[in-house]
Amino acid sequence: MLCDTKQREYSREEVARHDNAESLWVVRGNQVFDLTLFHTDHPGGSDMLMQFAGQDITEVMRDSSIHSHALQAYRVLRDFYIGEVTADDRRTIPLAKDSSRDEMECVEDEKFLDLRKPLFMQMWRSKFTKDFYIREVHKAHHLPGPAVFFSNSILETFTRTPWWVIPVYWTPIMITLLVLGIKYEPANVLFVGFVFGLISWTLLEYSMHRFVFHYDENIPEGKLAQVAHFLLHGVHHYLPMDPLRLVMPPALSTFLALNILAILSCIFTPGMLHAVAAGLITGYVLYDECHYWLHHGSTSNKQLTQLKTYHLRHHYKDFKAGFGITSDFWDKIFGTEFATPE
Repeated sequence: MLCDTKQREYSREEVARHDNAESLWVVRGNQVFDLTLFHTDHPGGSDMLMQFAGQDITEVMRDSSIHSHALQAYRVLRDFYIGEVTADDRRTIPLAKDSSRDEMECVEDEKFLDLRKPLFMQMWRSKFTKDFYIREVHKAHHLPGPAVFFSNSILETFTRTPWWVIPVYWTPIMITLLVLGIKYEPANVLFVGFVFGLISWTLLEYSMHRFVFHYDENIPEGKLAQVAHFLLHGVHHYLPMDPLRLVMPPALSTFLALNILAILSCIFTPGMLHAVAAGLITGYVLYDECHYWLHHGSTSNKQLTQLKTYHLRHHYKDFKAGFGITSDFWDKIFGTEFATPE
């Protein structure tokens, strides 16, 4: 647990007073959890959690008509434990149907990384087997703020990317490509190339997420492969709500972009090359901003809510399916949708 190990006790009446966004507590079983720093990051949205602020959520978490919570949810909940219900307020908690143990008892003790310490050196010094690493890195955890990668503040700065850096960095490059492209081709030709690049991004997004970021079980045994996987995408599954590690650092995206540009230069002539590249960059910027919103945004729009639910299901329930971020189109085409409907 990431909380103070000193045990506290609270009455249910006291918990009930913490029923707002500034102080949101809940009871689960006979344990008390402070979700004040989590409710805005709740995968089902803050409003859903606010309905049960200050209340006992034991049966709520089991109620499939509200939402079916996997073991992953109990693991995240455990990170916010603050104490126990007082002895005179304790209740006998029935087990869930077809279960021989309480859900919280099924959550294993942490044997992977200590989130209170810099993560990189823990990974560098690790001796995990590949199977253990892949299993553990896909168990979501939550911190109230960004995780620390390096004890060195300069190195740490390069691991953190606010969402607004992406459009600020890439928009001038996209505009420059179009300005240069107009010297080779008329505007109507550039428009066609731009749209082609924009649409092509959706397939590139799907392909990179499925075959590169989720190489997963195919990585070789050994520390170096695990460290590379962790830095590239593993940490995002381990800490899916880390606000400074949801968009790709410009250094990495530039490296990937230059390699893609080298391939495109063998296919397209100047002008069309500029337009397609500008379209791809625009698609990438929209993707990264969309990805950030899917983790931290909220809306009453039904389609956007479904898209958010679809992506978070990839994080919290099945990382082997649902690779589309901005759309589930390519998942449908290639048969990588989730096996059962949500």
